[in-house]
Amino acid sequence: FCQPSGWQLFPERNPPTFFVAVLTDINSERHYCACFTFWEAVESPQPQSHARNGEGEEEEEEEASAPVQPAQLFAPKSLVLVSRLDHAEVFRVS
Repeated sequence: FCQPSGWQLFPERNPPTFFVAVLTDINSERHYCACFTFWEAVESPQPQSHARNGEGEEEEEEEASAPVQPAQLFAPKSLVLVSRLDHAEVFRVS
């Protein structure tokens, strides 16, 4: 329930989000979940490919010897505080 949009990687950092969910257990007791989600940079396992223009061997050799930079992506990370007290505004402000 922390990631309603799923656990997808994005090429840009999204703004942080905050929402409250209420869970009811088997004894009909409520638990209030304050969910704060932010986006953390991660490195892609796939390096970015360089576009080849096919104009000559010299340029191809330069590209082959140049280090390939990994693509930077952003993954969601959530912090969830669970409370039996309905005081979510305290978590939002803090």
